[in-house]
Amino acid sequence: MRLPLAQPAREVPESRPGWSWAFEPKLDGWRGLLFAELGLLQSRQDNNLADRFPEIMQAGVSLGDVVLDGELVALRGGRLDFGSLASRPGVRGKAGLSIYFAVFDVLADGPGPGNDWRPRPYRERRARLEQLLADVAPPLQLVPSTTDRDVALAWMRPESSDVGIEGVVAKLIESRYRPGRTDAWVKVRQVTVVDAVVVGVAGDVHAAPSEVVLARRDEHDMWRHIGLSLPLAPRLGQQIGAHVTPTGAPAAYISAGFGRGRTWYLPVRPELVVEAETDPAVESFSSRQRPRVHRARPDLAAGDVPRGRHTEE
Repeated sequence: MRLPLAQPAREVPESRPGWSWAFEPKLDGWRGLLFAELGLLQSRQDNNLADRFPEIMQAGVSLGDVVLDGELVALRGGRLDFGSLASRPGVRGKAGLSIYFAVFDVLADGPGPGNDWRPRPYRERRARLEQLLADVAPPLQLVPSTTDRDVALAWMRPESSDVGIEGVVAKLIESRYRPGRTDAWVKVRQVTVVDAVVVGVAGDVHAAPSEVVLARRDEHDMWRHIGLSLPLAPRLGQQIGAHVTPTGAPAAYISAGFGRGRTWYLPVRPELVVEAETDPAVESFSSRQRPRVHRARPDLAAGDVPRGRHTEE
Protein backbone atom coordinates (compact mmCIF):
# COMPACT_ATOMS: atom_id res chain seq x y z
CA MET A 1 0.00 0.00 0.00
CA ARG A 2 1.39 3.40 -0.99
CA LEU A 3 1.72 5.97 1.76
CA PRO A 4 1.14 9.73 1.68
CA LEU A 5 4.45 11.58 1.57
CA ALA A 6 4.79 15.14 2.81
CA GLN A 7 6.19 17.87 0.59
CA PRO A 8 9.32 19.57 1.95
CA ALA A 9 8.85 23.19 3.02
CA ARG A 10 11.09 25.85 4.48
CA GLU A 11 8.63 27.34 6.98
CA VAL A 12 5.80 26.08 9.17
CA PRO A 13 2.65 27.14 7.29
CA GLU A 14 0.05 29.50 8.74
CA SER A 15 -3.66 28.75 8.72
CA ARG A 16 -6.04 31.06 6.92
CA PRO A 17 -9.80 30.97 6.22
CA GLY A 18 -10.64 27.79 4.37
CA TRP A 19 -7.07 26.51 4.71
CA SER A 20 -6.49 25.27 8.25
CA TRP A 21 -3.51 23.21 9.36
CA ALA A 22 -2.88 20.73 12.14
CA PHE A 23 0.70 20.17 13.27
CA GLU A 24 2.57 17.10 14.49
CA PRO A 25 6.20 16.67 15.58
CA LYS A 26 8.34 14.94 12.98
CA LEU A 27 10.08 12.04 14.70
CA ASP A 28 13.37 10.43 13.71
CA GLY A 29 12.34 6.88 12.82
CA TRP A 30 11.06 4.37 10.25
CA ARG A 31 7.65 4.84 8.67
CA GLY A 32 5.32 1.86 8.90
CA LEU A 33 1.75 0.62 8.53
CA LEU A 34 0.44 -1.65 11.26
CA PHE A 35 -2.23 -4.15 10.15
CA ALA A 36 -3.01 -5.23 13.70
CA GLU A 37 -5.27 -8.23 13.08
CA LEU A 38 -3.21 -9.53 10.15
CA GLY A 39 0.05 -9.36 12.10
CA LEU A 40 1.68 -7.26 9.39
CA LEU A 41 3.99 -4.28 9.85
CA GLN A 42 4.62 -2.84 6.39
CA SER A 43 7.60 -0.62 5.65
CA ARG A 44 7.74 2.06 2.97
CA GLN A 45 9.52 -0.51 0.80
CA ASP A 46 6.65 -3.00 1.31
CA ASN A 47 8.72 -5.25 3.58
CA ASN A 48 7.10 -6.95 6.55
CA LEU A 49 8.91 -5.81 9.70
CA ALA A 50 6.82 -7.87 12.11
CA ASP A 51 9.67 -10.24 13.05
CA ARG A 52 12.01 -7.31 13.73
CA PHE A 53 9.55 -5.60 16.08
CA PRO A 54 7.65 -8.31 17.97
CA GLU A 55 6.89 -5.93 20.84
CA ILE A 56 4.82 -3.76 18.50
CA MET A 57 2.95 -6.72 17.05
CA GLN A 58 2.09 -8.02 20.51
CA ALA A 59 0.80 -4.63 21.60
CA GLY A 60 -1.32 -4.32 18.46
CA VAL A 61 -3.27 -7.53 19.08
CA SER A 62 -5.69 -5.78 21.44
CA LEU A 63 -6.66 -3.23 18.78
CA GLY A 64 -8.56 -5.68 16.58
CA ASP A 65 -9.08 -5.11 12.87
CA VAL A 66 -7.43 -1.70 12.44
CA VAL A 67 -4.79 -0.30 10.14
CA LEU A 68 -2.57 2.45 11.58
CA ASP A 69 0.08 4.70 10.08
CA GLY A 70 2.99 5.79 12.23
CA GLU A 71 6.69 5.94 12.93
CA LEU A 72 8.82 3.23 14.47
CA VAL A 73 11.22 4.92 16.87
CA ALA A 74 13.94 3.74 19.24
CA LEU A 75 14.37 5.42 22.62
CA ARG A 76 17.61 5.26 24.55
CA GLY A 77 18.68 7.52 27.39
CA GLY A 78 15.80 9.94 26.95
CA ARG A 79 16.28 10.61 23.23
CA LEU A 80 15.35 9.01 19.95
CA ASP A 81 18.12 6.96 18.36
CA PHE A 82 17.55 6.29 14.67
CA GLY A 83 20.54 3.97 14.28
CA SER A 84 19.31 1.58 16.98
CA LEU A 85 16.20 0.66 15.00
CA ALA A 86 18.42 -1.85 13.22
CA SER A 87 19.23 -3.65 16.50
CA ARG A 88 18.04 -7.22 17.07
CA PRO A 89 15.05 -7.76 19.38
CA GLY A 90 17.07 -9.99 21.72
CA VAL A 91 19.66 -7.35 22.58
CA ARG A 92 17.43 -4.32 23.15
CA GLY A 93 16.69 -4.92 26.81
CA LYS A 94 20.35 -5.23 27.81
CA ALA A 95 21.19 -2.17 25.73
CA GLY A 96 18.60 -0.04 27.54
CA LEU A 97 16.69 0.41 24.30
CA SER A 98 12.92 0.69 23.93
CA ILE A 99 10.96 0.52 20.67
CA TYR A 100 7.75 2.49 20.16
CA PHE A 101 5.23 2.77 17.36
CA ALA A 102 4.25 6.45 17.33
CA VAL A 103 0.84 6.51 15.62
CA PHE A 104 -0.44 9.52 13.69
CA ASP A 105 -3.23 8.20 11.44
CA VAL A 106 -5.92 5.54 11.04
CA LEU A 107 -6.68 4.03 7.63
CA ALA A 108 -9.27 1.42 8.57
CA ASP A 109 -11.29 0.40 11.60
CA GLY A 110 -13.12 -2.89 11.17
CA PRO A 111 -13.82 -5.08 8.12
CA GLY A 112 -15.64 -3.98 5.00
CA PRO A 113 -15.48 -0.89 2.76
CA GLY A 114 -17.66 1.11 5.15
CA ASN A 115 -14.83 1.13 7.66
CA ASP A 116 -12.26 2.60 5.27
CA TRP A 117 -11.30 5.90 6.91
CA ARG A 118 -9.00 7.14 4.14
CA PRO A 119 -11.67 9.19 2.33
CA ARG A 120 -12.53 11.03 5.56
CA PRO A 121 -10.90 14.34 6.50
CA TYR A 122 -7.91 14.43 8.82
CA ARG A 123 -9.95 16.00 11.65
CA GLU A 124 -12.31 12.99 11.68
CA ARG A 125 -9.51 10.45 11.40
CA ARG A 126 -7.64 12.17 14.22
CA ALA A 127 -10.71 12.11 16.49
CA ARG A 128 -11.18 8.40 15.82
CA LEU A 129 -7.51 7.71 16.39
CA GLU A 130 -7.63 9.39 19.79
CA GLN A 131 -10.59 7.16 20.71
CA LEU A 132 -8.81 4.00 19.56
CA LEU A 133 -5.64 4.75 21.52
CA ALA A 134 -7.24 6.30 24.61
CA ASP A 135 -6.49 3.26 26.79
CA VAL A 136 -3.43 1.93 24.96
CA ALA A 137 -0.08 1.90 26.72
CA PRO A 138 3.45 1.87 25.28
CA PRO A 139 4.96 0.63 23.05
CA LEU A 140 2.01 2.09 21.13
CA GLN A 141 2.03 5.87 21.44
CA LEU A 142 -0.21 8.59 20.04
CA VAL A 143 1.73 11.34 18.26
CA PRO A 144 0.77 14.81 19.58
CA SER A 145 -1.30 17.03 17.30
CA THR A 146 -2.15 20.71 17.62
CA THR A 147 -3.67 23.53 15.58
CA ASP A 148 -1.59 26.07 17.52
CA ARG A 149 1.27 27.20 15.29
CA ASP A 150 3.21 28.54 18.28
CA VAL A 151 3.32 25.04 19.74
CA ALA A 152 4.54 23.73 16.39
CA LEU A 153 7.27 26.36 16.27
CA ALA A 154 8.49 25.16 19.68
CA TRP A 155 9.15 21.75 18.05
CA MET A 156 11.55 23.55 15.70
CA ARG A 157 13.85 24.72 18.51
CA PRO A 158 17.30 23.17 19.04
CA GLU A 159 16.28 21.65 22.38
CA SER A 160 13.63 19.62 20.57
CA SER A 161 16.21 18.47 18.06
CA ASP A 162 18.36 17.27 20.93
CA VAL A 163 15.75 14.64 21.93
CA GLY A 164 15.14 13.45 18.38
CA ILE A 165 12.34 15.69 17.09
CA GLU A 166 13.38 16.54 13.54
CA GLY A 167 10.83 19.25 12.90
CA VAL A 168 7.14 19.56 12.07
CA VAL A 169 4.65 17.87 9.76
CA ALA A 170 1.66 20.08 8.87
CA LYS A 171 -1.57 18.53 7.57
CA LEU A 172 -4.65 20.25 6.20
CA ILE A 173 -7.45 19.33 8.58
CA GLU A 174 -9.89 18.72 5.71
CA SER A 175 -7.46 16.58 3.69
CA ARG A 176 -8.07 12.95 2.84
CA TYR A 177 -5.50 10.18 3.23
CA ARG A 178 -4.11 10.04 -0.31
CA PRO A 179 -1.10 7.98 -1.42
CA GLY A 180 1.99 9.52 -2.93
CA ARG A 181 3.50 12.98 -2.62
CA THR A 182 0.83 15.45 -1.54
CA ASP A 183 0.78 19.18 -0.85
CA ALA A 184 -1.90 18.56 1.80
CA TRP A 185 0.97 17.37 4.03
CA VAL A 186 4.18 19.38 4.34
CA LYS A 187 7.28 18.72 6.40
CA VAL A 188 9.64 21.31 7.81
CA ARG A 189 12.92 19.99 9.18
CA GLN A 190 14.86 21.65 11.97
CA VAL A 191 18.31 21.17 10.50
CA THR A 192 21.60 22.84 9.77
CA VAL A 193 23.65 21.90 6.72
CA VAL A 194 27.35 22.44 7.33
CA ASP A 195 30.64 21.72 5.64
CA ALA A 196 32.76 19.25 7.59
CA VAL A 197 35.96 17.30 7.04
CA VAL A 198 36.26 13.51 6.93
CA VAL A 199 38.85 12.39 9.50
CA GLY A 200 37.97 8.70 9.66
CA VAL A 201 36.11 5.97 7.78
CA ALA A 202 34.40 2.78 8.94
CA GLY A 203 33.98 -0.23 6.71
CA ASP A 204 35.88 -0.72 3.46
CA VAL A 205 38.08 2.36 3.29
CA HIS A 206 38.63 2.33 -0.47
CA ALA A 207 35.70 0.47 -2.03
CA ALA A 208 32.80 2.02 -0.13
CA PRO A 209 33.05 3.24 3.48
CA SER A 210 29.86 2.57 5.43
CA GLU A 211 30.18 5.55 7.80
CA VAL A 212 32.53 8.47 8.29
CA VAL A 213 33.84 10.36 11.29
CA LEU A 214 33.45 14.10 10.72
CA ALA A 215 35.30 16.98 12.31
CA ARG A 216 35.70 20.76 12.22
CA ARG A 217 38.32 23.05 13.69
CA ASP A 218 37.49 25.08 16.78
CA GLU A 219 38.57 28.66 17.41
CA HIS A 220 41.94 27.35 18.65
CA ASP A 221 42.55 25.52 15.35
CA MET A 222 42.06 22.12 17.01
CA TRP A 223 40.18 19.36 15.19
CA ARG A 224 37.04 18.33 17.09
CA HIS A 225 34.66 15.55 16.14
CA ILE A 226 31.12 16.54 15.31
CA GLY A 227 29.92 12.98 15.03
CA LEU A 228 29.85 9.59 13.40
CA SER A 229 27.66 9.84 10.31
CA LEU A 230 24.52 7.91 9.56
CA PRO A 231 25.17 4.99 7.16
CA LEU A 232 26.22 6.22 3.74
CA ALA A 233 24.43 5.39 0.52
CA PRO A 234 26.63 2.96 -1.46
CA ARG A 235 27.31 5.43 -4.27
CA LEU A 236 28.26 8.17 -1.84
CA GLY A 237 30.50 5.74 0.03
CA GLN A 238 32.30 4.94 -3.22
CA GLN A 239 32.83 8.64 -3.94
CA ILE A 240 34.26 9.25 -0.47
CA GLY A 241 36.47 6.16 -0.63
CA ALA A 242 38.08 7.49 -3.80
CA HIS A 243 39.20 10.70 -2.07
CA VAL A 244 40.54 9.62 1.34
CA THR A 245 44.03 8.55 2.42
CA PRO A 246 44.52 6.37 5.55
CA THR A 247 47.05 7.68 8.05
CA GLY A 248 47.22 5.28 10.97
CA ALA A 249 45.97 2.28 12.91
CA PRO A 250 42.26 1.62 13.55
CA ALA A 251 40.73 3.63 16.39
CA ALA A 252 37.52 3.33 18.38
CA TYR A 253 34.83 5.97 18.14
CA ILE A 254 32.95 5.98 21.44
CA SER A 255 29.49 7.21 20.56
CA ALA A 256 27.30 6.46 23.55
CA GLY A 257 25.51 9.74 22.98
CA PHE A 258 24.59 8.59 19.50
CA GLY A 259 23.35 5.22 20.65
CA ARG A 260 26.00 3.21 18.83
CA GLY A 261 28.54 2.41 21.52
CA ARG A 262 31.98 1.60 20.04
CA THR A 263 32.62 1.86 16.29
CA TRP A 264 36.01 1.04 14.82
CA TYR A 265 37.27 3.36 12.11
CA LEU A 266 40.46 4.07 10.20
CA PRO A 267 41.90 7.60 10.53
CA VAL A 268 42.41 9.45 7.25
CA ARG A 269 44.04 12.71 6.30
CA PRO A 270 41.75 15.65 7.06
CA GLU A 271 41.40 16.71 3.44
CA LEU A 272 37.99 15.74 2.04
CA VAL A 273 35.12 18.15 2.69
CA VAL A 274 31.52 16.93 2.72
CA GLU A 275 28.14 18.57 3.23
CA ALA A 276 26.41 17.14 6.29
CA GLU A 277 22.97 17.66 7.75
CA THR A 278 22.81 17.90 11.52
CA ASP A 279 21.20 19.96 14.27
CA PRO A 280 22.15 23.57 15.07
CA ALA A 281 24.15 22.58 18.17
CA VAL A 282 26.92 21.41 15.84
CA GLU A 283 28.24 24.98 15.74
CA SER A 284 29.30 24.68 19.39
CA PHE A 285 30.40 21.03 19.11
CA SER A 286 27.60 19.98 21.46
CA SER A 287 25.45 18.19 18.87
CA ARG A 288 24.38 14.66 19.79
CA GLN A 289 22.78 13.72 16.49
CA ARG A 290 24.45 11.60 13.87
CA PRO A 291 25.09 13.78 10.82
CA ARG A 292 23.57 12.73 7.52
CA VAL A 293 26.10 13.22 4.73
CA HIS A 294 24.55 14.67 1.58
CA ARG A 295 27.49 14.80 -0.81
CA ALA A 296 31.25 14.97 -1.11
CA ARG A 297 32.88 18.30 -1.97
CA PRO A 298 36.32 17.50 -3.42
CA ASP A 299 36.27 20.98 -4.94
CA LEU A 300 36.74 22.48 -1.45
CA ALA A 301 39.78 22.47 0.82
CA ALA A 302 39.72 21.74 4.56
CA GLY A 303 40.75 25.34 5.18
CA ASP A 304 37.50 26.50 3.56
CA VAL A 305 35.42 24.99 6.38
CA PRO A 306 34.33 27.63 8.93
CA ARG A 307 35.48 27.17 12.51
CA GLY A 308 33.10 26.47 15.39
CA ARG A 309 33.20 27.58 19.00
CA HIS A 310 33.85 24.83 21.51
CA THR A 311 31.86 24.93 24.72
CA GLU A 312 32.63 22.73 27.71
CA GLU A 313 29.76 20.56 28.91
